[in-house]
Amino acid sequence: MVRKWTRRRLLGDTAFRYIADAWNIRQFQYCFGTLDIYKRWAKSQGLPVLVDEVGTRGARLLWIGPRNTTRVVLYFHGGGYVIPLQDFSASFWNYVRSRLSRGGLDAGFAIMSYSIVPTEIFPTQLAQAAEALQHVIASGCSPQNIHIVGDSAGGNLALALLSHMLHPVSGVPSLSLTSRIGGVFLMSPWVSLTGNTGSQAENDQWDVVGAKTFQYCGRKVLDSVPESLHVYLEASKDPARWFQGVDRFVYRIFITAGEVECLRVDIIKIANTLSKNRRRIKLNIQRNGVHNDPFFDFFAGETRILCDLTPQIFRWLQKGLTEIKYDDD
Repeated sequence: MVRKWTRRRLLGDTAFRYIADAWNIRQFQYCFGTLDIYKRWAKSQGLPVLVDEVGTRGARLLWIGPRNTTRVVLYFHGGGYVIPLQDFSASFWNYVRSRLSRGGLDAGFAIMSYSIVPTEIFPTQLAQAAEALQHVIASGCSPQNIHIVGDSAGGNLALALLSHMLHPVSGVPSLSLTSRIGGVFLMSPWVSLTGNTGSQAENDQWDVVGAKTFQYCGRKVLDSVPESLHVYLEASKDPARWFQGVDRFVYRIFITAGEVECLRVDIIKIANTLSKNRRRIKLNIQRNGVHNDPFFDFFAGETRILCDLTPQIFRWLQKGLTEIKYDDD
């Protein structure tokens, strides 16, 4: 399958695939740390370094631009639960924030910095996500004005948070919402940590993250997690009625996957499951797209020619941050 890449984007994708294939967890964690990456990135962009300490488990909110709590986009970053924040994902969300602002719509964008494996094991990350959401609400933002966005493992964490709302996990803070969450956006969510579906083999040669890397990270994450909690991490394998009632907690959900990414089949499966329990579900399979495709324009520095999925994400967020929500919607 042929994809029309610019030369810069092709080189960027190839470089990332090489790193993802060659490096192990210790190498990634030795070279990177979320807070340090955020500070360097914010200074390079001429943005203030704004950090909120959250809860009692070590989570932080790292603000992209002004700390605006009227409307908030809460971002759970990806990285297989083993890799800290990647600065190009922050650049993507800063681009979206800036475009919204230029159109007269101001919203606060906050990265949730959570503990990575093996420093902490699941469900610590779930507890940190719950505390981050509580923190945003306590700051004065109504749940209906909050959009949770997550890519890859961050999408997995967003789904785990919805699962916790439906099936509370002992020891994880409970959530009491005065209204539904405005929306949840899942970019290439990592919905099966042990996946070996057809698209894993079919797309391994095309994707920026290979099947072996997904499986390697999955083993590292699941190794110390009690089997009773696997259901919160393996959304594509959840019981058919697991997400029944999710419409009580979120207005709308947008899910995207790349046509040539390893996780495509698993993502389609969870989208179909969610659509049985919430009618405002949108699934977009990006033609020739790879895992987390929109981010890699920013990784490559190819921001003049963005993929066709980026404006769709922008419009979905723009609509969600401005529309009036009704309880019977």
